[in-house]
Amino acid sequence: MNLSLRKIAVALAATAAFAPAQAGVLKFQDVVFTTTWTSNVLTLEIDAAKHSGDWSKASTLGALSLKDIGSFQSVMVTSAPKGAAGWTMNARELNARGCAGGGASRTTTALCLSGAPIALSDNMVFTFTFSGGAPDLDEPHLKVNFLDASNNKVGDLLSKKIVSAPVVVAEPAPAPAPSPAPAPVPAPAPAPAPVPEPVVPAPVPAPAPEPAAPVPATSPASGNTTVPAPESQVVVNQPADPEAPVQIPAPPAAGVTEPVLVLQPVAQPASSEVPEPAMPVLLLGGLALMGVALRKRR
Repeated sequence: MNLSLRKIAVALAATAAFAPAQAGVLKFQDVVFTTTWTSNVLTLEIDAAKHSGDWSKASTLGALSLKDIGSFQSVMVTSAPKGAAGWTMNARELNARGCAGGGASRTTTALCLSGAPIALSDNMVFTFTFSGGAPDLDEPHLKVNFLDASNNKVGDLLSKKIVSAPVVVAEPAPAPAPSPAPAPVPAPAPAPAPVPEPVVPAPVPAPAPEPAAPVPATSPASGNTTVPAPESQVVVNQPADPEAPVQIPAPPAAGVTEPVLVLQPVAQPASSEVPEPAMPVLLLGGLALMGVALRKRR
């Protein structure tokens, strides 16, 4: 950072608590001189750790003087670098012989401060407080006496005015208003569960009705005799041939109902013939066989 700018920044910080305030900066042979003042107080800061030109061999500061500072009744050194607390002050100007210039009468305001030499360094601060009169501290005229290691004067006495510039203390920028916190994003509502569609059972086809078993028609046979038989009886048809063997039908299976053949009586036309004597015998024989079959079945 440029040293002059740094010194101005220091001056601004030093005078921020006062109003009005002003500052001035002078740089010569790498040494920076800064003045700040307000009301009746003048502060001089010397940064001389780095020096060049005809001050390159300087090592200490032996005296300094201020003039063109208005009128005053008295002045007090209220702060000074370490080692300069015992310096003395008079109303003369600085010259090659020290604080001996300007004559005995003071036609212009001035002061001169001198004493045991102090080592050159940065931040060498002198503060002067004036009382009475009308101090004019905005552009003081400054002289300094730099010495070498043998306490001999080295180089120029400076003898320059420190031109002032108004110090504008900027008001602190207002703190930015905190931005409002973003509104929380509502969580999305859960999707409704899908409603299962009702299951319609497939129609069961009705079983097709089984066709009724046809009842065989019974043709009446000539010469047959129909005997109604109960469920427990077996109906035997007498064959037309009396010599043919009589067949006994097999009993039906359990649980299965078979159609019962019913022999209807057939009206025989009246005949003038006389029945043969063998017909009654055959009828009796058939009845006897039926009785035997019924007993075997039981």
